[in-house]
Amino acid sequence: MPKRKVSSKTSVKNYSVLIPENKYAEFALLFIFLVLVFLASSYKITGDDDLFWHLATGRYIVNSGSVPDKDVFGHITSGQEWIPFEWGWDVLTFGLYNLGGYNAILIFRSLSFCFIFFVLYFLMKKLKVPPLLSIFLLFVLLISIMDRLSPRPHILTYIYFALLLYLLLNFKYVNRELFKKRLYFIPLIFLFWANSHMGVLAGGLILFVFTITETIIYFKPVSFSNEIKPLNNSEIKILWIISVISALMLLVNPHFINTYLYAYNHTKMKLLESVNEWQNPFGSKIDLGFTLKLYKVLLFSGVFVLYYAFKKKDLYFALTFIAFAVYSVRAVRFTVDYNIIMIVFIAVSIAYILSRIKNINIKKIYSGVASKAVLGLFILYIISQIPSGKIYEQLQYYRPFGWGIDRSFFPMDLIEFMKQNNIKGIPFNHFGTGGLLVWNFPGEKNFIDSRNLNDEIFNEYNSILTMKRGFENKLLERNIDYILYLDPDLIRRPNDLKGVIVSYLSSNPDWKLVYWDDRSFLFLKNIPKFSEIISKYEYKYFNPYTAIFNKSLFETNVLKNKQDAEKEIKRKQDTEPGGYLFQFMNQSASKIINDQ
Repeated sequence: MPKRKVSSKTSVKNYSVLIPENKYAEFALLFIFLVLVFLASSYKITGDDDLFWHLATGRYIVNSGSVPDKDVFGHITSGQEWIPFEWGWDVLTFGLYNLGGYNAILIFRSLSFCFIFFVLYFLMKKLKVPPLLSIFLLFVLLISIMDRLSPRPHILTYIYFALLLYLLLNFKYVNRELFKKRLYFIPLIFLFWANSHMGVLAGGLILFVFTITETIIYFKPVSFSNEIKPLNNSEIKILWIISVISALMLLVNPHFINTYLYAYNHTKMKLLESVNEWQNPFGSKIDLGFTLKLYKVLLFSGVFVLYYAFKKKDLYFALTFIAFAVYSVRAVRFTVDYNIIMIVFIAVSIAYILSRIKNINIKKIYSGVASKAVLGLFILYIISQIPSGKIYEQLQYYRPFGWGIDRSFFPMDLIEFMKQNNIKGIPFNHFGTGGLLVWNFPGEKNFIDSRNLNDEIFNEYNSILTMKRGFENKLLERNIDYILYLDPDLIRRPNDLKGVIVSYLSSNPDWKLVYWDDRSFLFLKNIPKFSEIISKYEYKYFNPYTAIFNKSLFETNVLKNKQDAEKEIKRKQDTEPGGYLFQFMNQSASKIINDQ
């Protein structure tokens, strides 16, 4: 192997300015920023009902003592292949729920993101990135991942990203002797990771690029930086052993290689072509607003990384950027992975560029207390706007701050109604309520949920929902006996009801409306097992679909059946007096009744 003169100590050059940092100002800025992270990630369960079927899966695994390989939640897809490769997260969140309900899961979510950002900050500090630059870039990162702060299994991937980078970069650039021993934790990380989330494959890419880079440098040391000591023979062997064991850890899961074959086949569904997070981030089909724009800014910030890699002859920086830039352009869902992984590399590269500026006044700007104070005050302002939601309103971004379930999105009152009246059977449910059903009604099965098991079930669901030709026969063939429809934006776009199954059910005597509110409808089939519930709760005359789209029929029904209509109005007033649809209908009905 060619010889060269190298430093005997692994270290990274201090790219911070030669002006002493104020530790108290640094601590205060970090503390304020972590408060921001906690509050920004503290919002109610909303947007999709993935959490609920994850909880139901965790309950099933704990109660049965096994991880299924067939669907246990769908009455149509029952018995079809389904491998819950995120089962570790499912069991974890089910355990948290048993400890403290939904809020325990949400607190875990917020603390997890605080931990991720703290690790990234501490890593930047180890790599001598100025504190102000670190906090600023982490602030940009926080905004860029706003869409991924939800309580879902990718949280564990982000934790493992941070830990893996912390171990590898400290080993390479900070203290090789100390972190050499800590590298032995990496296979353990991959063991947990492989049973929690498919992001483990991106973690494998991080480790693969690192191992290949160090191997290339080992054989051709004269071609690369003389500031960093290359690995010796013993160290390169240790690295390869850890990498191979980590790769083997991917197979230590309940279903071995089938886990990855299933996950791969899952990505080939045509349905995903219509899902935003599977779109090309540079495609013309979607516009995810500021988060996607910030990804593009961070992607093109890779120019700084390449410049640094060229000037410092640092192969690892260059190959990591290239690998994850290519990785991220495959789909929107991978852009956040890129942001989290590359932010440290971008920070080090920018710090290096700033260190080459000779003007002392410019250096004082990004190292002095005043600059930290300005950024701290700006963050405090944002913190003050989060609880009221004003900052989200300004961004036109829906984000309900707080804890628990967002009841303006999920039909929790409907779920309670179903529980109180023991409504069970074979449902046709809206896509966004499948998880709610299997979680709230143990042992019951749904029609569909956001696991998206195959294209066939989604196509059938969509054909029934939008009343495609032959949908009535499908309802009969599947023995559907109750139908649950959800639209959280119903009061903003009521005309959508005309194109979905609610319009058919509202005029068909075989189906009875027994519950409705500003976001959901529940229809029961007119069969003996539901006769008592229908008799007690049917809305014959006070039907929102009729009130909105057939006003004359609504008025006629109320007028001809005044007493019964008033009973329905009273019942609805008792359950949802502030409902938008109720107030609209009540005003119209009251005028008819009072005029007579």
